[in-house]
Amino acid sequence: MMTCREVLDSLSSFIDEDVKQEVMQEMHKHIHVCSECRAHFDSMTMTIKLYRHVDNPQMPAGCHDRLVKVLELERMKPNVASGAPTPETGKTKPKGSTET
Repeated sequence: MMTCREVLDSLSSFIDEDVKQEVMQEMHKHIHVCSECRAHFDSMTMTIKLYRHVDNPQMPAGCHDRLVKVLELERMKPNVASGAPTPETGKTKPKGSTET
């Protein structure tokens, strides 16, 4: 029988029916006896069903602007571990440096 990790790694393909017949049968068996994997399966299938019933999902007012601001801030953060130049100075920071 498949392990939980194997089932969860293949769950999306299973739902899309994009796995071999033998794998599909093994996954059916596992999901039938494993309540945790069955919960993941049920959650994914319910999410897909609910999403398909929404014609044009709208982002709440102001959410788009906040999301863009957060993404811009994340993009501007220096990646100290990679030694990449910081946007402010164009210079790389030494590893372990707390200097801003």
